[in-house]
Amino acid sequence: IVSSNRAGAHDGVAHLIAHGHRRIGFIGDLPMTLRGSAAAAHAGRLHRAVALTRSALAELGQDADSELAARVRYTLAGNLLSVDSQTAAFAYSSEALAMIPEDPPSRTWVWAAATHVLAARHVGENETALRVARRALGVAEHLGVTDAQADLLISLAVFDGAGRRGPGGRERLVKARDLARRSGNAPVELRALFNLAMGCYESGALSECVPWLTEGLDRARQAGLLSSTYPLEMRYLRLLVLHVLGRWDECLRAAAADHPEVPQTTGGYTVGPALYVALARGDLGAADRARALLEGPFDWMATLVAGIVLTDAAALRGDPEDAVRWMRSTVTALADEAVPRPGVTVRLAALALSAVADAATGLRLTGDEAGARRWSDTATELVEQARAVATHGEDGTPQGPEGQAWLARAEAEWIRATKGPDAAAWSEAVTAFGYGDVYELARCRVRYAEALVAAGRREEAADEARAVRETADDLGATPLREQVDALVRRGRLSDASGDDDRAGTLTAREQDVLRLLALGRSNRQIGEELFISGKTASVHVSNILAKLSASSRGEAVAIAYREGLITPEPTASG
Repeated sequence: IVSSNRAGAHDGVAHLIAHGHRRIGFIGDLPMTLRGSAAAAHAGRLHRAVALTRSALAELGQDADSELAARVRYTLAGNLLSVDSQTAAFAYSSEALAMIPEDPPSRTWVWAAATHVLAARHVGENETALRVARRALGVAEHLGVTDAQADLLISLAVFDGAGRRGPGGRERLVKARDLARRSGNAPVELRALFNLAMGCYESGALSECVPWLTEGLDRARQAGLLSSTYPLEMRYLRLLVLHVLGRWDECLRAAAADHPEVPQTTGGYTVGPALYVALARGDLGAADRARALLEGPFDWMATLVAGIVLTDAAALRGDPEDAVRWMRSTVTALADEAVPRPGVTVRLAALALSAVADAATGLRLTGDEAGARRWSDTATELVEQARAVATHGEDGTPQGPEGQAWLARAEAEWIRATKGPDAAAWSEAVTAFGYGDVYELARCRVRYAEALVAAGRREEAADEARAVRETADDLGATPLREQVDALVRRGRLSDASGDDDRAGTLTAREQDVLRLLALGRSNRQIGEELFISGKTASVHVSNILAKLSASSRGEAVAIAYREGLITPEPTASG
């Protein structure tokens, strides 16, 4: 969910960045052009690297040495992968591999093959990628090209079997890290360290990520590669781990410390977890800062971060249409030929479903069955996407603990949208987020408490609410604290929890007014039925809205029905 499609894409040029400029050249300004391309990639100026490598290709004459022509092409392919241009990258890597024979074995063929493995994988040619990787690994071992051997081991660790989450993948990655270090190829070493950290994250071993990330960023700093692709990915992942573990102040400090070192032209996405913190603490300006990430050339990770923030922001302000729009547009932007639905689809669907479920519930409780059905249909569409991605993942295998947790939340929101709050479904979501995501666990516990109130299990609901209050206070998540406080008032959980604070409960007169609101009465009609003035009725309505944290009469009624403050009037048919 958190890693980009290009995670791994830059690896094919790792050898070139470290060594290529020493081996390619002898005509015109080609050596200088390729040095400039490598320097641009080092500095994180990926589109500049592509432009310079295209320029090098244009400098090649018709009678250029085939090995040299192949090197320039696989260099261009690797750079194109780094800017998410997978189809073009595959075309150039195919050309490069076709230009030089596999026999007799050569270093150039090995590196062309290593780049082709990545390009093939990114366009969905998985069998080709595995076949070429295994063959090239044998050649690299035979020739003693240690850094290429390391690069290919990483590809096999990520693509083969259980991938980097499994023990076999981790063993390959550690071996690759050691081989790359001995060869002096820092970019390949960084690729191994990033994938070791990602494997820990995807398996739910959050604390085990930190040592790999620390080692990787220290190595990048020593090598002068902090602005290249993998260190940028590691910066994002380090902040994400801090966010998930609930170490929010530490996350913000680390993001601020990283800011001067992140290039302005790329890498802005690395502060994404700091935006997640800001939004959760009530800073709606985080949405504007996320939207700014979409400016300029397309960047996969920037689009992912912006999509998460903007979808969640829309849900938090109760705008289901905007939440669904951002979810859909983000999935479309991140999709490609090989991965029509990226892994983050599960998270985006769950976030959008929160707003959709609110809308469906509110309409159903106010009698708008047609409107409720429309949102229920949308909810079904979204949960089906979440199920497909979480079950099959980007590589055909089920997602790890994080993906399964977001799926559990999506399922619970779908039930809430189509049928109503379900305590069992929310209990499953709470259990699923127990792998370590502090904030999302608390958000699910609020919904679980709401479902418990609806089921009449008020003491259990009070316990959940109390735990959420503690988490919200620890995190500084003011909106979450306000949400749970509103639930305590609406559900009258203060007495169930032994708390004497009953200031938020409705008076008997307000209960009468609320019942008439549910029947669609105007202020004047409420006054007539209760023998009070319309103005007094208006005051009671305002008090009810404030106590229920509702922005409208319809929302107040929906909340009241959901929390069991009033019960539906029987119809003529019973």
